[in-house]
Amino acid sequence: MNRFSFDENHREPHPMAMMIRNAPFALLAIAFAAAVRRFRLTVCLLVALFFQAAPAQALVDQTWISAEGMDSGGCLALVPCATLAYAIRQTSPGGTIFVMDSGFYGAATIDRSLTIRSEYGQMSMVASITVNAASTDKVMLDNVALECAAPARGIAYGYGVQVLKGADVLLNRVSIKDCLATGTVGAGVYIYSTTNSRVTIHDSVIFNNRVGVLVSSTDGMAHAKIYRTLFLSNSESGVRVIGTGNDAIMADNNLLGSVKSMDLQSGGASRSFGNNSMTSGDTPIPMSQY
Repeated sequence: MNRFSFDENHREPHPMAMMIRNAPFALLAIAFAAAVRRFRLTVCLLVALFFQAAPAQALVDQTWISAEGMDSGGCLALVPCATLAYAIRQTSPGGTIFVMDSGFYGAATIDRSLTIRSEYGQMSMVASITVNAASTDKVMLDNVALECAAPARGIAYGYGVQVLKGADVLLNRVSIKDCLATGTVGAGVYIYSTTNSRVTIHDSVIFNNRVGVLVSSTDGMAHAKIYRTLFLSNSESGVRVIGTGNDAIMADNNLLGSVKSMDLQSGGASRSFGNNSMTSGDTPIPMSQY
């Protein structure tokens, strides 16, 4: 047979037949391409969600802190926070932070109306609190014990409570001790305000500081009201008032164990409403001997 002869038994398949024969493979290719596109879209969405900023968490009226807590979430009773500073950021203005147990709660600034209160009994807080709120805000510390020093952890604060700004600050049933850090004012309560501020201390104990209460603000801006409070073994003075127009109003207090019970400087004044017991010139006795 001629090599160029035509073999009648060999015929090219019809184009339509080839399309029908290859249809499953084409459909598979289309489905695979669609799956790839969906996968890529899913990955892009996941990446976008991962890097998207978390929505701001709503503030709550009541928060809790605990020595066993963690600084995450909303500081609720079942999942308390670990530091005072974090809890303040989670608490709405006018709210309350409950201290569940004694612990190291750190330095913190209160910038809103707020109450800090022990939940059960009087809890001890190694902490230093600065009040720097609006001139209309009110801050209260209720039934807490502030400690300025924890030598084992290298902690030494220069004050228990410092008031820079705020309309009213109330310390009720509070104890403050060991504010003796070198190079600081060393005051249990330090009022250093440039706006009109009133600080009331009631039924409290302030001891073993350099100065129990130090009022040293812009002239006429700081006013301390102190009732039924014990000042004990504050090495330099129990209450020190500096500046014309700044004053301390006192009733039913005991001031013991300081070089000067009342130390008035540069026009600072005090007004007694009776039943204040004061001794001056006593040699302070270390608290370990009590």
